Amino acid sequence: MSISVLVVEDDDDVRETTKLVLQRQGFTVATAADGAEGYELALRLRPDVAVVDIGMSRVDGLTLTRTLAEAGACPVLLLTARDLPEDQVMGFEAGAFDFVTKPFDSRVLAARLRSLVRRTAPPAGPERLGPLEIDRDAHRVTRQGETLTLSPTEYDLLLLFMDNRGIVLSRATILREVWGDSAWSDEHIVDVNIQRLRRRVGPGVITTVRGAGYRADAA
Repeated sequence: MSISVLVVEDDDDVRETTKLVLQRQGFTVATAADGAEGYELALRLRPDVAVVDIGMSRVDGLTLTRTLAEAGACPVLLLTARDLPEDQVMGFEAGAFDFVTKPFDSRVLAARLRSLVRRTAPPAGPERLGPLEIDRDAHRVTRQGETLTLSPTEYDLLLLFMDNRGIVLSRATILREVWGDSAWSDEHIVDVNIQRLRRRVGPGVITTVRGAGYRADAA
């Protein structure tokens, strides 16, 4: 089942472009042109996640985020045109779970949304990724009944591939999602840690896509 997303954005071009790129990434997308409409749709549709522009004029994104959090409607990822710490502080205090700065890479936005839904979704029991069984609740990974010992970084990498099965992830995307925007600047750290992860989990899990990045097969 695809992830349902509500995009709340008062700029027509940005709203439609965001809708299109998310649909191409496999999401089910509804849209709202302002905060009032967004609040109404969020309560009615109960999407898995909302993408909200922080700078809307009628009902601003922070106000909408706060009311959605109070209503328990859905988690919120905020879009902002300004990469300023004070915006992020106010957003997190209002109840946002994550931020993406415009203009954004559609693959990064999709990866962040999948990660956000994973973090906020109710427990769903063990999941399979090729020969692996991943129990998020127990923080346990097994292969053919044997429990694997993974470092925190290796576990985060594995979950990123789990949440993006069948999708090629570039080194830049992996670097951003696992290490954050400012932790590392050298993409070589991605290759090193994926090599380590492969040694831990064995063959048949992560494929190298030459010139593009890495992929975990959907099957």
